[in-house]
Amino acid sequence: MSSALMWSELYRPKKIEQMVGNEEARLAVVKWLSGWVSGTKPLLLVGPPGTGKTTLVHALVRQFDYDLVETNASDTRSRDSLEARIIPVLNNRSIFGRKMMLFLDEVDGISGREDTGGLDALVDMMKEPTVPVIMAANSKSVKIKELAKVCKTIEFSPVPPRLLLMFLDHVLSAEGKNIGPGDKIALIINSKGDIRTLLNSAQSAAAGYAATGKDTVEIDIADAINGYFAAKSKADAVAMLSKADASYPDPRFGMVSPEERRKDMMAALFSTIVSSRIDHDSMADMLDVLSKVDVVVGRVSRQRRWSLLRYVGSMLAYGLYDPSKGKEIRYSQYSMPWPVMGPIFARSQTIRKLASLIAPAAHISRRTCGTLFLPYLVQAMITSGTDPAEFAANFEESMAESLAKEIDRTKGGAKK
Repeated sequence: MSSALMWSELYRPKKIEQMVGNEEARLAVVKWLSGWVSGTKPLLLVGPPGTGKTTLVHALVRQFDYDLVETNASDTRSRDSLEARIIPVLNNRSIFGRKMMLFLDEVDGISGREDTGGLDALVDMMKEPTVPVIMAANSKSVKIKELAKVCKTIEFSPVPPRLLLMFLDHVLSAEGKNIGPGDKIALIINSKGDIRTLLNSAQSAAAGYAATGKDTVEIDIADAINGYFAAKSKADAVAMLSKADASYPDPRFGMVSPEERRKDMMAALFSTIVSSRIDHDSMADMLDVLSKVDVVVGRVSRQRRWSLLRYVGSMLAYGLYDPSKGKEIRYSQYSMPWPVMGPIFARSQTIRKLASLIAPAAHISRRTCGTLFLPYLVQAMITSGTDPAEFAANFEESMAESLAKEIDRTKGGAKK
């Protein structure tokens, strides 16, 4: 079978029994739906991308004859927007009188901001649902701890290599394509249990567009970026970025750990460019390239066309090469020089600490406390001559020192 479609879509299972891996998890989901009554706890499917969470939901509604209402929860993070989308589904039936199911994908992206109330609203709405509700998350992180308490959690694991090999052989046979044994092993190892990644990589390898990755040596992102800007030709420059131990995460979400943030290629290039001493026209040209690529990465993530990410590195490498040629550009993890960033960082730690102590007492968010409440509090203390130690008596002892620093900064700024 020869098709212009992506193999990951062409061979997406239509029935539950056609799926690969996570047999116990699939059986648990079927039992949950078979015994569902109004008020039954929602399901929370937790597992890495490409393990079949979304595919299973679509197979369920097809085989159990449900109308599916699907939304990406991370696109609507605020209380108002979530309630506007979800409450009508919980209060109504299908316009054809059929059963309805609600699927909320990427719920672990809701809690990116503290003061929108989206996650709390979702927890409230999920306590006694009137239609079957299934939610999906890539990891069972502390961000969704409260949501997990009102759900039945079922975990999905990466698909084992043995099953990946069987499924890959099936697809290659159906497509009339051949890939060598060593290349198959490399594809399976690099996919890390993600079927979608496996099929996208296999399709590229079978078409001769991409290597299997067995000979790819990843280098640190700092070395890759320095090598790119020092390269003498476009070919060498492209090769350096292609070897970087980096990623292109969805720009809607922040990364989880400092190490993951450091490996964000777009962020690394941005901080490197804006902190370099180059002329404004060259910087503007390079930032224009970054902005356009950023749009592409966002669209790829929203449409889940992950295979297109393989073109992003070339877009960056070729787009940035001419404007950066001959410039003294070196990798920088930070978007401003340390003499400027150091005091800002130090003050942010002070404000964060004060906000974490004051916000609960004032019944406001930490962000509101830091940006609106705290400056007026400090000015009022200066005007009234309040001793920071006296104010902090009901809080932590270290709070007095932090308040004293803010008072000194405010007084110093007023004198200037």
